[in-house]
Amino acid sequence: MTRLIRVREAKSGLQARFTLLDDVAPESAQALWSLSAPGSNYEAIHAMWTGPEISCPVNISQCSVPVDIARIPLENATSFPAAGDLVLVAAPRGRWKGMPPVDVIDLGLFYGDGGRLLMPMGWIMGSVCARVVSDDMTAFQAACRKIRSSGSCNLSFAREQPG
Repeated sequence: MTRLIRVREAKSGLQARFTLLDDVAPESAQALWSLSAPGSNYEAIHAMWTGPEISCPVNISQCSVPVDIARIPLENATSFPAAGDLVLVAAPRGRWKGMPPVDVIDLGLFYGDGGRLLMPMGWIMGSVCARVVSDDMTAFQAACRKIRSSGSCNLSFAREQPG
């Protein structure tokens, strides 16, 4: 059965469904599903280095559900996400110099072409674990452009039954 999550943000009007890519990124999709448990809200900001991306870094120690970051492999990997991709980057504490001393999962919502995972520490790869539902793409892109101009925001993630 296809699993969906819905991402919302009030100020921009963002409401987009994402199909989890269980067939090509099962562990990453499961981590995203866990992070979308009821009441899941995370701070996000328009990315500075990676192009058309809303970046949602999640401090795992502050999650209401357990996520074993060490068990998340690199799956369906890319350094060049496409518009509509949701990319998960698992970053255990100490992976890169200058990171906070916590385990982080960064959820990257890419809304345009030209995305790249080039960070201050160099090129990285992430797991494409979900993709925006095509019917939601135009509104998703418009809302993300509003977030870009307004700065930070709060994203809610919720599990959704296909319908």
